[in-house]
Amino acid sequence: MNAASKPLTIGEHIGIWIKAARAPFLVTSAIPAILGGIIAFAHGSFDWTIFLLAFFGIIAAHSAADFIDDYFDYKNGNFANKDQQFHDSPLVRGIITAEQVMVAFWICMVLALASGIYILLSVGMPVLILTLLGAFVVFFYTSPPIRLNFRGLGETSIFLAFGPMVVFGVYFVLTQSFNWSPILASIPIGIFVMNVGIVSNIFDHDDDVKNGKITLPVKLGRATAVKFLTTVTLFAYLFLIAGVITGTLPVWSLLALITAPMSYKMVSLTRNYKDLSLYQPAMSQAIGVATLGGLSLVIGYALSIVFN
Repeated sequence: MNAASKPLTIGEHIGIWIKAARAPFLVTSAIPAILGGIIAFAHGSFDWTIFLLAFFGIIAAHSAADFIDDYFDYKNGNFANKDQQFHDSPLVRGIITAEQVMVAFWICMVLALASGIYILLSVGMPVLILTLLGAFVVFFYTSPPIRLNFRGLGETSIFLAFGPMVVFGVYFVLTQSFNWSPILASIPIGIFVMNVGIVSNIFDHDDDVKNGKITLPVKLGRATAVKFLTTVTLFAYLFLIAGVITGTLPVWSLLALITAPMSYKMVSLTRNYKDLSLYQPAMSQAIGVATLGGLSLVIGYALSIVFN
């Protein structure tokens, strides 16, 4: 048996599906979930079982969204720069099929819904709204007939899903109460995660136009989209500072300001969107800001608990 026909080991199969699930991107949902949990802990309400179910349910839902996004982009021939973005995508390379990706979507979706149902039975009916909203965004982000990402609503959906919906959602299932703190804390991190999508869509502009995909850069034009990227990024930092000044956010939240140089580099690279060789560096900066910015907020809340 030659090397080409040699069966894959279990480890190799796992590695393939880790790549297919865009594992590095999962931090953009994991960190907001942790942030919602630590804010709930700071407010004196925390349950490990509920938190872990919510956490893994969110990760499963995120994976489901990525799988179905890849499925429909592949079917529509709209993979643009994803081969660069995901660094050796198994679907792009033909190692796995679109049908297998759809099976993975349903597995993740069932796991996410199962977590939501358990929490619903434990916490009560308000969780149903959060679960249905999350399922709607996951399923219809790229899927017909709604296709949010084809109607100019993709970036907004990312902001809501990875910002307020996750942070406040986790907070609510743990505390069963409303509070402005998790909502306000979710805005900077929601913007940081949204920026990952904006940067990607700016570079993917031409391919999206060909495929009728109406993203923010397609609607506004790439030059205006870069200005929008700059504005919302600045707003995220100003909002963070204002939150600390007003006492809404703990002073330790200012740790997130360490990502400002990365944001500046992200915008600078994206401004030269005609040079596709800058796609990966710009995306790396955007993902870095979303990751480090979110971690900084988590650490900030942890320090506020320790030194309160």
